Amino acid sequence: MAEDCPHEELKEIFRQAKRAKSEKERLRLQRKGMDMMAKASEKCFWPGMPPKYRHDPLYIEAAQTAWEYITRKIYGKLERGDIYDPDKGNASPISLWNQRCEGAYLDLLRNQQKEQKLINPNPIDSRTGEPLNMDDVADDVAASEDDKTSWLYQVREIIQQDAEGIYRNSFVRKKPPPPITAQAALLEICDRTSRGEKWEYDNLAQHFSIPKGTMRSAWSRTLLPLLREIGDRLRDEI
Repeated sequence: MAEDCPHEELKEIFRQAKRAKSEKERLRLQRKGMDMMAKASEKCFWPGMPPKYRHDPLYIEAAQTAWEYITRKIYGKLERGDIYDPDKGNASPISLWNQRCEGAYLDLLRNQQKEQKLINPNPIDSRTGEPLNMDDVADDVAASEDDKTSWLYQVREIIQQDAEGIYRNSFVRKKPPPPITAQAALLEICDRTSRGEKWEYDNLAQHFSIPKGTMRSAWSRTLLPLLREIGDRLRDEI
């Protein structure tokens, strides 16, 4: 990394924090170190500030993960409870941040690539075997709420009633509390669609106060399969 990165200064601050005789002094030094790290040049942090990364949603999420990790590490709030020791492994907090950020980014990128393979860019209508006309689907979804026979109304009723408990016992995120159920997410999608609004990972994630990557993963893993099952059920009833 760049020569002006405060690796040694940070290690010395946290070395002093580890030797501190009072909890108050330890916390003061830990906060001082975290503040110094936050103010360090962006060139110190992985991947050395290529402009394209700074606006990449996956990088932003990975960076958040890295900051959460290093904060817990400094204050001894990881599962093992070990407080960062600059003399074990000889890595500065910035080095640990870089390792965690790069690993998180690569994990998110691999998950995104897997999800993209699951999404068929040219969907087929299972009833006709022909390419699905997405304009027709949009027209169906946008049917009036007063039309009790509309496809969207039927889908919403199935999710809302949840006779078998499938939707309230499937989750977008189970922990930490409160849990976000598939039922809540699917109803939100239905409601936005009924109002003629576009729903995207961004606005759903913002609505539920979770990372966009979490919503993206839940969509391919849980929500989309549930919607497909509902669609198959309704088509069978026609």
